[in-house]
Amino acid sequence: MGLVDLRTDLKSLRFGKDRVGGGSSGQPYRTKPIPNSLSDTDVTGGPDFLLRGGTLVVNRTVDDVSRLAKMFIDFKSPNGILYTAKQLLLSRSNVQTQASPTAFNNGIYLPTSTVAQAGVNALGIHLNKQGIDPTGLVAKKGILVQPNYSNHLESIKNDNRLIELKNKKINQISTNPNELRSYSGGPGSILGTIGRTRIGRDSNTRDAFDILKLGDLFPAQNVITMDYEQIEAQDSSRNNPQVQDFRTFLTPPNTQYSNLPKTLDYSDPSNRLEQRVNLGNPGKKGNKTSYLLGKDGTNTPLDKINALPLYKSSSPIVDKIKNDLVKFRIGVIDNDDPNKKTYIHFRAFIDSMSESYSSKWNSTEFVGRGEPLYRYGGGFNRSLNLAWTVAAQSKDELIPMYQKLNYLASIMAPDYSDKGYMRGNLITLTLGGWFFEQVGFIEGISYDVPSESPWEIAIPGADGTDTTTAGIKTDKSVKEMPHMIKVTGFKFTPIQSFLPQIQKNTFAKSVFENAEANFVSSYGPQRYIQLATSAPRKKQEEDFIIADNYGDINGGEIEGNDTYLPQNQS
Repeated sequence: MGLVDLRTDLKSLRFGKDRVGGGSSGQPYRTKPIPNSLSDTDVTGGPDFLLRGGTLVVNRTVDDVSRLAKMFIDFKSPNGILYTAKQLLLSRSNVQTQASPTAFNNGIYLPTSTVAQAGVNALGIHLNKQGIDPTGLVAKKGILVQPNYSNHLESIKNDNRLIELKNKKINQISTNPNELRSYSGGPGSILGTIGRTRIGRDSNTRDAFDILKLGDLFPAQNVITMDYEQIEAQDSSRNNPQVQDFRTFLTPPNTQYSNLPKTLDYSDPSNRLEQRVNLGNPGKKGNKTSYLLGKDGTNTPLDKINALPLYKSSSPIVDKIKNDLVKFRIGVIDNDDPNKKTYIHFRAFIDSMSESYSSKWNSTEFVGRGEPLYRYGGGFNRSLNLAWTVAAQSKDELIPMYQKLNYLASIMAPDYSDKGYMRGNLITLTLGGWFFEQVGFIEGISYDVPSESPWEIAIPGADGTDTTTAGIKTDKSVKEMPHMIKVTGFKFTPIQSFLPQIQKNTFAKSVFENAEANFVSSYGPQRYIQLATSAPRKKQEEDFIIADNYGDINGGEIEGNDTYLPQNQS
């Protein structure tokens, strides 16, 4: 033989008969003649500039396309068929999304996509592996291209995506109480062909009130949600742009539970936040033509509390104009007539609040003792640090707001009597139920302008121009001031109306929550956190009782407020 005696140039050898029994596999798919000389062995196609492979890229691309095409249509070898089947099974095993077509979750695979990709590799083009059309130019949805969620959203841009969610998810919810939904194939199946992918549910939400059936686990749980039939019955926001009150569809399933809170009727405008607390709505649509008239078309302020001027009285005015979510006011006691106060009302935009209580203990060290001993030395002290925001929401609030801030700052300065004696200024602070007309003094206060605050630039409207002597148009009704002020450093020291001491409570033996002990039966009058709803009232000569959420000193009820004392259950 030629290989034994080396009398051949190896060119006489031919492909074929490479199978057992003399059959031919038909491979390699792409063959070339052996060169006559070694002159072409160093040809590389030049530098990889723009096209990888240089001048050889055309021939190499033709070879790759031809080789892959022959592999996929080669009936002598199963490699092409097995590769195609593998890609289809992988697509079936993929997670199903809203963009997934029928049957193949990641789109259908055709060998033409791989062959086409081989033809454009040198150009840096990337085609879709899945889909009949790998370019994605023919269509952007369905089996023609590989599923793409952004393309899917573009295809439904003229409809509400909640409708798509309803059709894909809600309407297909499984009746199995332990299953949200399931679909054939997917990662939960075997090779994408055997079994289904099932998405379990943590709890059965098909019936919005099934959580109430869990017995003692949630004995008083209130659930407020629609079931899927009620959601399906709602109109698309595209067809019905009106805000729908979903609460009207939710009715209590039984008399024991109610999923609707028994609160104010917010369909009545007077019960809504903006009107109920006189806050106003600066973002509401309104007049845009006149800066002077403002959003509501009048020259009235939006926030009534912010615009409420100072007034002097023996008690706060009785008017809902000062109604707020939390009561917040400062009364400056008149040094000449302590029964009168100058009241300052601010909107309760509370940023921070902290109160500290302290006592003093004197230490004594003895020889032979490593640690000191302590003796109570008095020195009880109490102080409150408060910060809040003052913001003008309309033009007509700006100057009244600064007039009140100006007066508040003046409290730090002394007050002089008619005889010329210098006096300090005491105030009363009311803050929700924490303080009620609590007497004390302010040690300091700071005004900070936040960086996010706009400034009033005092430019007049066309219907109200004022001109200075220099010919500069300006609005003289306002000043160039920030619209927002952060009041910080407000340190308030209360002066108690009682002798500060430990609260003197009374106790009586009773049973509470199956525990027998001496439980509190009445609270003493020393109430640092007042929980007050009205002024102190005198019950006996030796003590003053505050009507608050404790009730009276005997454990009774005042103005509908219970004492919250344990009831004897024995």
